[in-house]
Amino acid sequence: MQEPKLKPQLKLVAKYYVGQACGNAEKAAIMAGYSHSYARGNAYKLVGRQDVQEYIKYLNARSEKDPENHVATTTEIQAFWTDIMKDSDSPNKDRLRASELLAKAKGMFRNEW
Repeated sequence: MQEPKLKPQLKLVAKYYVGQACGNAEKAAIMAGYSHSYARGNAYKLVGRQDVQEYIKYLNARSEKDPENHVATTTEIQAFWTDIMKDSDSPNKDRLRASELLAKAKGMFRNEW
């Protein structure tokens, strides 16, 4: 995928939105240099722009191919916990912790009274 053309400040919005702002459009706009008052009312418009959305897709596709920037998916994390839980060579405390984390992720400890 080729890098979409975009104004530098909008590139920053997209980069911060995907990165440090963790999907918070207002925070990403402020970090990119927009004022607090402008970001409060217009951040969703900035992130919703077609060109910004294309750049976000580009950034996500690029990070999936880069092993250093790749963030594990839920499935990968659960598979890792399952591997530890099933590994008879791992210490019991690690196996128990892995089974606990896996059960929590699957919602097995919810008390719905």
